[in-house]
Amino acid sequence: MKTIVRAGLALVPAAVIAFGLSSAANAQSAGTGEWCNPVIGWGNTPVRTASGGYAIHQGSFPCPATAAAPAAVAAPKAQTEYLVFFDWDKSNITPAADRVISDAVTAIGKGANTRIHVVGHTDTSGSPAYNQKLSVRRAEAVKKALVSKGIAAANITTEGKGETQLLVQTGPNVREPSNRRAQILPRGVNAPSS
Repeated sequence: MKTIVRAGLALVPAAVIAFGLSSAANAQSAGTGEWCNPVIGWGNTPVRTASGGYAIHQGSFPCPATAAAPAAVAAPKAQTEYLVFFDWDKSNITPAADRVISDAVTAIGKGANTRIHVVGHTDTSGSPAYNQKLSVRRAEAVKKALVSKGIAAANITTEGKGETQLLVQTGPNVREPSNRRAQILPRGVNAPSS
């Protein structure tokens, strides 16, 4: 009986290790556009956007390429949403946020028919009135960055939601990095169909 139990227990760690290694290998795959060190939400799982992309932060980076031969590179396809994250009580564009904005401009395009809506958000630290103003400043900062990359200012609308639409639900006065964000939402002819 002890031999059967020992043999059974030995299988459990082996299965856990094998699953963990295969998960780690999947997180490192380069051809899938995955991010290493993405935003981690409840349940210790990466936070995904509504379009299925990864929510990333300043410490995120594209997973390194594997040794396999690269496939033909297709033109980037616009997502339904791009997320830009901010430091606490800040509205300045970080290098990571600038990369996301550049990716969005590349995928969406700079044509005359390009339309983008930017929505700013905050976490729950601070008063609701202050957070509303901060969310507007974040949306305007993203708009300014989009304009600097060639999108016409007249084709970008902005709004601030303050702390009313949290990505990660928290109580009051919580500094949650995932909630300090702006959404870049493509609209019009260059937007993906949904």
